[in-house]
Amino acid sequence: MEAIYPANEHQRLRRLHSFGILDTPAESSFDAIARLAAMSLRTPIALINFIDETRQWCKSAWGMQPQPVSRGESLCAHALVAGDMLVIPNAAEHERFRDHPLVVGEPRVVFYAGAVLKTSDGAAGLGTLCAIDHEPHDITDDEEAALRTLANCVVACLEGRQASRRLSEAQGRLEAARRNRDEFLAMLAHELRAPLASIQTAVEVLERPEATATQRSWAQQILRRHVSYMSQIVDDLLSTSLVSRGAVPLSLEPVRLRDLVDRAIELSEAAVDKGAHILTVDVDEALWVDADTTQCPLIIAHLLKNAATYTPAGGRIDVSVQAGETEVALRIQDSGIGIAAADLEEIFELFRQTERSLARSPGGMGLGLTLARRLAELHGGTLVAHSQGLGCGSEFTLTLRRAAPASAPVIRDGEDALTATSPMSILVVDDNRDTADAIALYFELSGHETRVAYRADEALDIVANWTPDVVLSDIGLPDMDGYELVRALRKLERLQATTFVAITGYADDRTAALEAGFDTHMPKPADAGRLEQFLMKRMTRNRSSPK
Repeated sequence: MEAIYPANEHQRLRRLHSFGILDTPAESSFDAIARLAAMSLRTPIALINFIDETRQWCKSAWGMQPQPVSRGESLCAHALVAGDMLVIPNAAEHERFRDHPLVVGEPRVVFYAGAVLKTSDGAAGLGTLCAIDHEPHDITDDEEAALRTLANCVVACLEGRQASRRLSEAQGRLEAARRNRDEFLAMLAHELRAPLASIQTAVEVLERPEATATQRSWAQQILRRHVSYMSQIVDDLLSTSLVSRGAVPLSLEPVRLRDLVDRAIELSEAAVDKGAHILTVDVDEALWVDADTTQCPLIIAHLLKNAATYTPAGGRIDVSVQAGETEVALRIQDSGIGIAAADLEEIFELFRQTERSLARSPGGMGLGLTLARRLAELHGGTLVAHSQGLGCGSEFTLTLRRAAPASAPVIRDGEDALTATSPMSILVVDDNRDTADAIALYFELSGHETRVAYRADEALDIVANWTPDVVLSDIGLPDMDGYELVRALRKLERLQATTFVAITGYADDRTAALEAGFDTHMPKPADAGRLEQFLMKRMTRNRSSPK
């Protein structure tokens, strides 16, 4: 006979397979339910059957040995289509079923009552709990209700076991996450201690009066290098936190893919040069994608830095592209140490360090790939890894949506050289005295006039008799926060031309800062040199604009 299918067959099969019940051994709990069904309906046989793509499979049988039944010869398949309950009091007199194979052949069904095993949400029928007799049989309302109740018990058992399994898996994932977090924090402490030791030694060298000019220069280079390294760790931690919560706003627009790649190469140039790697780029100039011109180059840069880090000196890094009608796949392939099959997904997990990084010789915290994948997803794309195994190199594929050509924004690290500008007057507001005094000293040494306030009320007192060109303010102040302060300062007519910059350790308050009245937002630790460049460009632009 031809098999019949319910309307929700695809969904039904997906739910059935999710329980993992097919082809499992007999179990006493299901056998007990089948026995109760036979007793409740006064029949010699009761079965718990599940219907998959091609067959009726028996989980439990009372009163007979389970036998294989194709879906086309299954009475239970008809019950599924009925949707709730199929009752055949006397199959020999039933026009539709009198010639059915299970009626005219073994087990010679005369009476059949099958209650559909429906999931608790009623969305899918998995099979039936059925009672069979070789004689005609009437069924009462109470017997029908009992069969339904027992069918619900079968489903409850399945769903309870599934929930328990999922809970166990979730607990396992949670435990793994805790373990990874603890390992990560231990690694973070290690990564921060190393530069701190060098910084402390460099400071002690600078304090020695007998240190030569060469030795002092060496100590300054040590300080600059290790502070930069620690800042990168903090930036990666903050960026990963923001991106994992979707708190990084993206502005997707048509942009030339080659421009994104070139910008990424600039960002990762030091890592590639350090390893003396051969970098080849084969990216068609005519390919355009929908991307954020700030964040997308960071994705590619993380992949290039990863390739440079895990490729022995003098290796190859190849950047290529494959374009489809709607998507563009950018591939970064290296001749490095490769990735074990078990780690191909774990390398993207937060706080997860794989075996390839146990030596720690490459350095870094392993956050780059986590950040890169999440940014790729925020772009509406994907990021996947492939490797033939350890020692066989790696390939990362970034997929982005293809776009029609447009006027591409120019992506540069910085703008044209700064034009000369007169010294600025700068007010620094921060309750951390060392931070405030240090940044004020930097600008003072650059020839700018600076004043410092450690509280918001001190800042208001200062501007009562002085008009700064720039206000650099922390957000977390002891008397009023930086948002309230900038609102108060913005109300002063004399400060309408003043540039307000929020410099804060709260990395996710950029939107709040701009809404409060700040012109821009920079996370701590701020790079004083870049901040000065930004302010000088802004001052030059403001002073050259027509009144």
